[in-house]
Amino acid sequence: MEEKRVFSRLIRENTVKIVATLGPASDSKKMLKELLSVGVDVFRLNFSHGTHDEKRALVERIREVDEYVGILADIQGPKIRVGNFKDDKAYNLNVGQEVKVYEKDIIGDQDQFSIPLVGFLNTVSRGDAFFVNDGIIKIQVKKKERDHIIGEVMAGGIISNRKGVNIPKGTLSQRVPTEKDIKDLELIAELNPEYVAISFVSSGADVLHVKRILENYGNSDIKLISKIERPIALDNFDDILEVSDGIMVARGDLGVEISPDQVPVHQKEMIKKCNREGKPVIVATQMLESMINAPIPTRAEANDVFNAVIDGTDAIMLSAETAVGNYPINAVQYMNKIAYTATQNMPKRKPDEYDSDRLIHTQVLGHAIHSLTTEMEDLNFRGKILVLTRGGFGARMIAKYRPPLPIIAITPHKRTSREMNLLWAVQPIHIEDIDFFHLDAEAIIEQSVKYAVDLGVIDENEHVVILLVSRKWKKRGNLVGFYYVGEILKSDAEETS
Repeated sequence: MEEKRVFSRLIRENTVKIVATLGPASDSKKMLKELLSVGVDVFRLNFSHGTHDEKRALVERIREVDEYVGILADIQGPKIRVGNFKDDKAYNLNVGQEVKVYEKDIIGDQDQFSIPLVGFLNTVSRGDAFFVNDGIIKIQVKKKERDHIIGEVMAGGIISNRKGVNIPKGTLSQRVPTEKDIKDLELIAELNPEYVAISFVSSGADVLHVKRILENYGNSDIKLISKIERPIALDNFDDILEVSDGIMVARGDLGVEISPDQVPVHQKEMIKKCNREGKPVIVATQMLESMINAPIPTRAEANDVFNAVIDGTDAIMLSAETAVGNYPINAVQYMNKIAYTATQNMPKRKPDEYDSDRLIHTQVLGHAIHSLTTEMEDLNFRGKILVLTRGGFGARMIAKYRPPLPIIAITPHKRTSREMNLLWAVQPIHIEDIDFFHLDAEAIIEQSVKYAVDLGVIDENEHVVILLVSRKWKKRGNLVGFYYVGEILKSDAEETS
C-alpha cells in the first residue's frame, strides 16, 4: 500500500529530529530521497544563497519526493560585511598592527578597509572590540576619527571581500527584516513552507513584524522560528519566546558575540525555557562541521551533539555539512546515531520542573500522561501514546515532558503533520478522510487505532494512552483514555460483521 511507504520512514526509534540544509551537494531528487531514507525530518532552505526561481523549483522538487516532510525557510537578516579589497586579493592582518576602518565604501588593502554600514562609526566606542571572518579576526577600537576608527588587531587572520562582521556591543542600524528579507518573504508566503527562521532577532517586535508582513502577503499559517544570535536577543529572550513558535540556538554568530565559554550556559537555559513552554527548539551551527570534508565526525563534535540531546533539544541541525559537504549522507547517519545513543542515556525527566505558569489546561494532561506512561514502563507494559490533534498543540504538551513511550500524532490536516516533524519523539500521521469534527470520541478512536495498526506503527498486542479533544467541549475539554489495542480492534470487527 502506497501510504505505508510514505509513513515507513517515520517509524523510527530516534526521538530527536534532524534538520538538514539543502545546497549544491544535496538538492537533487536522488539526494533528497537518500537524505529522507537516513532520517531527515525537516529540510532547511537558506535564503542567503540562490535565486527565487531556484527556491521555487526546489520546493516543488521536495514536495514531489515527499509531501509530508517539513520545510524551514531561513531568511538572511542584516548581515554586516566588510567592503571589497584591491584586486580582489586576500590580506593577512597581523597581531599588534593598526588598521583604519571606514564607514564609507573604500577599496581595502593591508592597512585599511571599510564596513559600509550607515551608523557603524556611531555604534562602536573606544575600547569596544569587533570581529571579522566568523570571529577569527578581533579588532579593538583604539581611537575614533571623523570618518574612520583606528583599531588594533588583537587576533590576526585572513581578510578578503565581503567577509562577515560581528559587533557584540553595537546596535544594528539595519532593521529586521531587511529589504531583501521582505522580498524573500513575499516568495515564502507563496511557497508556503511550514516554518520561517528569522535571523538576528533582537526583540519580540521583530518577530511580530515578520508575522505582519507574511499576513499582508496573504499567509498567516507559517510558523516563526526566532534565531538567537546576539547578546541583545539573550537579554530579550523571554519576550521573543512568547511571540515565537520556536527557537533556533544559532551558535555561529552567538559564539562570536559572547564569550565561547558562555554559549553552553545559554544553550541549556534556552532549551529549558522552550521545553517548559512546549515550543520546539533547534540547536544549530558547527555540530559536525569537520564532516564537510571528512567521512566521520571528531570526538568533540560527537560530544556536542550528544550534549544538545541531553539538554533536551527537539531537533539538531546540519548546515554546510549537507549543503556543500562531501559526505551529506554520512553526516545525517552519524548525527542520528549519536542522537540515538544520547536518547538511550537521557536521565528521566522530572515533570514538575517543566510545568509552565502560562499553560494551565492541556499541560496538566501532558503531565498526567508522563506519570501514567512511566508507571506503564515500570510494570513492563508494551505501549504507545496516541494523540488525536488538529493543530498539534496536544502533541506539544505531551512531548515537552519527554515521556518514556513513543508518541503517535494523528491529524486530519496535512500541514499539521508536516509541522510536527520538528517535535521531539512525535511521529505524525495524516488521515485525510477521518471526520475529526463530527464523529463521537469512540468512533474517532476506533478509526485512528485501526489506521495506525494497518500502517504498522501500533501493534494489536499493545496498550495505548490516548489524548483526544472533546467533541462537546472543544475549548477546554480533553479526554484521556487507557486502552488495549486488541479490544478496540475486536469491537470494531464486531460492529462491521
